[in-house]
Order: sequence, then structure tokens, then C-alpha cells
Amino acid sequence: MLMTVKKLNSAELELSADIIDLSHKLLAQGLVVRTWGNFSSRLDANSFLITPSGKAYTRLQPKDQVKINLLPETTEIVSPGKPSSEMPMHAIVYRLFPEVNYVVHTHQIFASALSLYGNSFPLSGEYAAGLGGETLPLAGYALPGTSKLHRNMQSTLEQSRSKCILMERHGALVLASSKEEAIARAALLEEFARETFAELSGKEALNRSSISHNESEEKITQTADKRGKEEICVQSRDPLVQDFLKSGLSPYLDDFAQICGPAISDRRGRNSVVFDPEKGCALCFGSDELDAYSVRAVLEKNARAAHIARITQQKPIVRWESILMRFVYQKKYSKKAEG
Repeated sequence: MLMTVKKLNSAELELSADIIDLSHKLLAQGLVVRTWGNFSSRLDANSFLITPSGKAYTRLQPKDQVKINLLPETTEIVSPGKPSSEMPMHAIVYRLFPEVNYVVHTHQIFASALSLYGNSFPLSGEYAAGLGGETLPLAGYALPGTSKLHRNMQSTLEQSRSKCILMERHGALVLASSKEEAIARAALLEEFARETFAELSGKEALNRSSISHNESEEKITQTADKRGKEEICVQSRDPLVQDFLKSGLSPYLDDFAQICGPAISDRRGRNSVVFDPEKGCALCFGSDELDAYSVRAVLEKNARAAHIARITQQKPIVRWESILMRFVYQKKYSKKAEG
């Protein structure tokens, strides 16, 4: 990867603002949360703009987007800033699909859960037309940000030519010709995933209206950790989480390992979640309210993934990988996030 440094020009800043608008619309629909996922848009045949690593979308400014040049064998970072670690995946898309102008990588709830199914899904009718293919393929699992993850995505894209891809234990990738198409396609993908989750699991596909929505019995309190540092605790009484309060819950999604911990039980340890079977809830801890609500959102998403894993007999992410992802997130990535 090569690097030069040059500020974005007026046309590039305009497109940057468009990417921020896209991120805000996806946030409003609950398809992304805080800093999770990444977005890009094509500038021309040989370059694109992508969101930076680890910045909350509500805090992004047009100057924050990173310009990438597509070179024959590599990429060149042209503007200041550090691009998302999944930038190579976006570059692959723009090389393979000249008609694609937007790439959206989400960690949306039910699409992420379906990634534990272990196979592609056939599509027909409205879903085939709206999602851009006759199948919803599955790209194989690898640690986030690694070259193996990107190779898996390239292989899947080359074989399927689909405009929507599930990423095993991770999320989804949506390809579109316009911003409006990207938003509609991501929303339609989640609609398909919710319906399919309910059919496969026999469970009601419940979803909060927003990550900060509390049911009547869910409490939010201010507390302190073992070192005396203030933190916020929010409860989850989600029925699909309650299924695991006594047995514990392992990571089936990589962001659960990163944000919640390598394994959740009735003992907190260094995790961000602890189960309280007697009270019938999970306690989710964060440095502020948004952080605590975000922890809860990931917990509830992983519970849905675990229900699909039960059906397909998929095992959790291996423990050493979960511990590694938790360590990297706490030491590096989480410190970048703002708000």
C-alpha cells in the first residue's frame, strides 16, 4: 500500500458529505450503530472515498473521508487519515464491478444472525430483484481486517456476482449504483433476514425501535467498576437473551467477542455484560449511556445468531480468537471511537 498526502478538493468534499448523509440514514434505520461497519463511494474509474477507521458517524466531517487510488497491484492512500481496515474489500468491489458506485458494509442485526446458517440462500421475486441476484451468498469467516477475510470476499464476489453478500459471523456487504439504492437494498436485506430468521428458528423476530429504547421493566443505573471508575448499566430483558441466562452465551459474531467479551455468564470478570438469572435480565455496562446501549445491541444480536447456530450446529468462535479480538478492541480500536 502506497501513501501520499493531499487534502480533498471541493468535488471530493461534496461526495464526502454524501457518504456522511448515507451513514446517518442507515443509523436512523438501525442498520448500523456507532462506528461499526464502513461506507465508500466511487469518485471515478480509478479512485474512491471511504470512511475512516474508528470514528462515530455522528461526528464525521467531510474532510475526514479518506481518498484511495486503485493501482494495478495495490492501493494508494491519497488524503490524510487512516481508512477503515476493510478498505481492501471495497477496492475489490470497485475493480470487479464498474457499475457499482457505493459499497456499504453493515453489521445489521438479522442479516448478521443469518450468517451463522452456513449456506447461501436462494432468492426469488421481490427479493431477487431488490437484492440484485438469485442467491444471497455467504463469504467465509476470517478475523476482521485480515487479508484472508478480503480474499474470501473476492472469491465469493467473483463466483456469485451478487450485489448483497453475507459475511460469516460478521455482517453484510451491499453494493449499489446510487445512494438511494444502497439504503433501499440494505433495508430489504434486513427485511428478508428477519422473515427468514423467524421461519428457521420458530422465534418471534423482535427488534427495538432504537438501541436506546427500554421496555417498561428495563432499568438504567449509574454505577462504578472495581477500580471505582463511573459507568452506566442498562438491562436487557430481551426474550432471546433470556434463553441463555442460565447456560451462558459464547461469541458467534466477532463484534460480540470484541465489545461484550469472550464468554458471558453470571460472573462479570472483565466483560461488558453479566447475566443475572434470578432477576431475569442481562446487565450491560458502558462508559456512558450510548456505550451501554451499544453493548446491549451487540448482545441481543449475538443471541439471535446463537439461535441460528443451534439449528445448524455451528460452534462458537474459538476462544483464542475471541480473546485476541477483545484485546485488540480494548487496546486500540475502542480508543478511536468518539461519542
